[in-house]
Amino acid sequence: MKTQFYLLIVFSLIVFSKCKNDYSSDKMISPSGKYYLITTVNRTDKSKDDFATVVISLYSVEKELLSVLNTKAGDSNKWAIGWDKIMDIIILKSSDIGTYAWKIEKGEFINIEISESIREQAEEIMENKYNTYKNR
Repeated sequence: MKTQFYLLIVFSLIVFSKCKNDYSSDKMISPSGKYYLITTVNRTDKSKDDFATVVISLYSVEKELLSVLNTKAGDSNKWAIGWDKIMDIIILKSSDIGTYAWKIEKGEFINIEISESIREQAEEIMENKYNTYKNR
């Protein structure tokens, strides 16, 4: 009985430690191929301003970091990010802050108005992220 108890404790610690690691996404390449983005979440250093928020890092195709944006979307809520299907526009849908979009100009994020097309794509991005996880 003691052995099972200790195994349960060890297993719980392993699972808990994996949940507390920082997060970094795969590269997401823009429609033009000029840029890619990586999203990160600082889940371990509570002293930083970006603790538990989704941060977008924008890179040139030559791997040069161009800009970083703290979206203020909370990682404890559902969120998903992706590129517009045609243009170099980043779309974020978050259950806590809503839908945002940024076009890229001279390597900088420019906040843009949410059109119906962007709203529909945001829904699709969110559905794809969470339906994928459900089917695993």
